[in-house]
Amino acid sequence: MLLHLFSSRVNNMRLLPFSLFCLCCQVSAAGTDFEVNTMKFPEAVSVLWNQILKRPFMLSPELTQDARMLTLHIHPDNDEREFILRYLENMNVKVVQKKGIDYLYTYKPVISPPRFYTYTYTPRYRDVPYLAQALGTSFTQSVANAGADGVQISSAEQPFMSTSGDTFVYRGTKRNIEQIEKLLDEIDVRAEQVLVSAFVFEVQTNEKNGSGLVLASKLLNDRFSIGIGSKQGYGNFIQFNGPSFDALYELFRTDNRFSLVSSPRLRVVSGQESSFSVGASVPTVGSLTYENGTPVQSIVYRNTGVDFKVRPLITRDLVSMKIDQQLSDYAETTTGVNNSPTFTTRQIVTNVNMKDGDIIVLSGLAENKDGEQNTGLSFLPKSWSTKSDQKQSTDLLIVIQAKKV
Repeated sequence: MLLHLFSSRVNNMRLLPFSLFCLCCQVSAAGTDFEVNTMKFPEAVSVLWNQILKRPFMLSPELTQDARMLTLHIHPDNDEREFILRYLENMNVKVVQKKGIDYLYTYKPVISPPRFYTYTYTPRYRDVPYLAQALGTSFTQSVANAGADGVQISSAEQPFMSTSGDTFVYRGTKRNIEQIEKLLDEIDVRAEQVLVSAFVFEVQTNEKNGSGLVLASKLLNDRFSIGIGSKQGYGNFIQFNGPSFDALYELFRTDNRFSLVSSPRLRVVSGQESSFSVGASVPTVGSLTYENGTPVQSIVYRNTGVDFKVRPLITRDLVSMKIDQQLSDYAETTTGVNNSPTFTTRQIVTNVNMKDGDIIVLSGLAENKDGEQNTGLSFLPKSWSTKSDQKQSTDLLIVIQAKKV
């Protein structure tokens, strides 16, 4: 390749070979048009100082081994020295003049820490923990060690975002504050709510009738043509959208095997948990202590019954519902300690996706009993129990509907 030297002000132009370079460069005596394409750093500096600046120079030892490539174009309107020094400064290379000689060496620039400002905001609809979680950690990451090419950024302060309290407080750069202000307009909006309606039934079944869910599906299918198929049946629950919720209550009430335990209605904020419980507190024997040599037996009350928790999450097209259903019961048995009753607990935790207004019939918490005895949950009225000499099952059935408010 050749190095071409051209003069824009001198009429006599000449062409000089330069075998050390693999690029074409144009130079004029006054007003330079010079171009370098992907030339190694030491060779490029040699060309610039020998042909353009025409000054003696010295490279620091580490720069003689610098493998970085230079690409630049000096226009005749540019000040050659100012242009070259600015280009090298962007590469963290400093040029110092001493006794007519330019010394080139590398340096690490000192970057001033960012200036921090404090921003406060009173939430309109959401609380401070929600806002802080929605904004995430991108606004609170440390600014130290954030420089490129090994450049260290020292800062006596670090960004801060409050995660509690009744006022949102942020301390950071002006740019981050501007971004947070825009985001708060999008995330501090009124949360959607769901009206969760439910009926809890105790269902008395036997071997011939099957489970409580089977009985429910038969009633639904006879009246509304709904069954447990591959599309609507999911093991321990049925999901459908059709009749009104109160119509289902009237349907189950016509069958004396279904006894209503509870009918809660809950208004739940999207993403929050709500629960209802139906049952009784049962006294049990606690620890034994002595006061002045006299034994004192403590009594501990344990809750039994139905514990039902829901956590709906509203999206554009669905209501995702986490359902936690637990049934606890007790019985007077000989295996208890000091005549304390024996407790049993059954629990189902499931997640379902529902459309607005869908109805779910959930089952799976059953208690089986054999022989001639009273069947029914212990915490329910005795009039609800029945005597039988065959295998009986007491199943708990929950009918639940979620509607956006």
